[in-house]
Amino acid sequence: MKRPAVGPSRRVSRPVLCAVIALTMLGGGELAADAGSVFAWGDNEYGQLGDGTTTPRDQAVSTGVANSVSIAGGRHHVLSLQPDGSLRAWGWNAMGQLGDGTFTDRSSAATPALDSISAVGAGHYHSLAIRGGQPYSWGRNHIGQLGLGDLTNRSQPTLVGGINDAVAIAGGREHSLVLRTDGTLVAWGNNTNGQIGDGTTTRRTTPVTVGGISSVTAVVGGRVHSVALRSDGTVWTWGDNAYGQLGDGSFVDRSTPAPVPGLTNIAKIAAFGFHTLALDDSGQVWSWGRNSYGQLGAGTTTNRSTPAIVPGLTAVTIGSGRDYTLAATATGDIWAWGRNDEGQLGDGTQTNRRNPVLVETIPGTSQLVGGRDYVAARLGDDSPPPPPPPTLTCSATVLGADLVLAWPDGLGRAVIRRNGSWLVTPGNVTTWTIAGTAQDDGDYLVRFRIDGVRTDVPCDRDAPPPPPPPPPPPPGAFCTATVVGADVVLNWETAAPKTAVRRNGSFLTMVRNTDTYTVADGAGASYAVRVYEGQTRTEYGCG
Repeated sequence: MKRPAVGPSRRVSRPVLCAVIALTMLGGGELAADAGSVFAWGDNEYGQLGDGTTTPRDQAVSTGVANSVSIAGGRHHVLSLQPDGSLRAWGWNAMGQLGDGTFTDRSSAATPALDSISAVGAGHYHSLAIRGGQPYSWGRNHIGQLGLGDLTNRSQPTLVGGINDAVAIAGGREHSLVLRTDGTLVAWGNNTNGQIGDGTTTRRTTPVTVGGISSVTAVVGGRVHSVALRSDGTVWTWGDNAYGQLGDGSFVDRSTPAPVPGLTNIAKIAAFGFHTLALDDSGQVWSWGRNSYGQLGAGTTTNRSTPAIVPGLTAVTIGSGRDYTLAATATGDIWAWGRNDEGQLGDGTQTNRRNPVLVETIPGTSQLVGGRDYVAARLGDDSPPPPPPPTLTCSATVLGADLVLAWPDGLGRAVIRRNGSWLVTPGNVTTWTIAGTAQDDGDYLVRFRIDGVRTDVPCDRDAPPPPPPPPPPPPGAFCTATVVGADVVLNWETAAPKTAVRRNGSFLTMVRNTDTYTVADGAGASYAVRVYEGQTRTEYGCG
């Protein structure tokens, strides 16, 4: 069948990787595809697919890594952050980028000697992580991309000094970027095209401030350019612009950040090579920059210096490789387009694609990363776990001559019925007294609409009334806030898997497996911590 000139194209039917049960994969084997599983496909010369072999794959195979919280991809290596704050790494290791103290490639996951990690990132040949608000780096360092003040490679994670409030980290080919709690950025490494963003083209072997940008919520590195997303939904770019990857309508490099004209309401950004991607809050994918292999998804190979929508896609996440692009839909359909010389698109060919093609269906796909010639996909929800559903109970208690009905909070608008007929609609309350009915032997129930479904809850005369919700602990009972100079040091009692730090009622940052956090220049604000343990979420004020 002739392929359409524009818009996504469906390839032949492929196995669906179920995110709940075991599934049949290559060779008829079965793999578990639970949330947190990581799959990969494409070239495997250095073991970057993590399946224990160096055999290239044109369909998804399991890396054997489970419960992944986040992944990052270098040119030929992959990193996975685990729920306990540890790290898994596999693939090429000639520069020490796996961080295991060797220079030996790994075709299955190794564990670098760094714990309590909260975020992970990767450059082409180096790796990055955050621990306790401090950045660590390892791998290639020939131009200062590790930020350690020298040009010596490292095969183990090494502390980058001078920063204690990092919340996100990313790498380009030879530069590194860190997002701080106050929404500003620092960067270091190669700066020949202004990709550091400090207004110069001077190489930096230690961190410097990226000028002229604030309120940043996410940052990524392209090959020789940088991209940031601000809280107002705008995208800012700087660095190399030879292919129009800065999106400003020109092909002129820029050494300080500037907004991409015409882009608003952006939710995610991605970059790896010489093109840039953005996903808006309606699910539209935008692309611009180099297009030699069709990686912009426009049906052409013409470079573009301004953003344009990739037609026919509604996505929930995006990713980028060197010269190819990835997107996943809410149903787990994964689309890919661009360069395919090593089968990295996963469509069973080595044919470049100028339009999106459907390559896999993996329900629950929440993150996609690429490198030179492979793809890694992670399953799972990036958002904190929801609070547990309210218990569906109703008690009917005699109080003097009255009958008191009571039910838990959080069920919404209540309708009370007696003996199958409507009695009263008290609204969003948790108790209702029916006067003079203590001796009434009628059958009472409370009707709610939960997630659009009508739900009837019988009122049990023998059941004890639900206990009142416990009062929130007074500030300081669980979490303390100590002012140290201009900083605030928060300490709380439980090092939970996830703890959200809140300032003045708003989210500040998420930390993992720790019971302390330092807010730089944070004096004068009020703080709380929201602790996630399993499906339970509890917020405590810090006194």
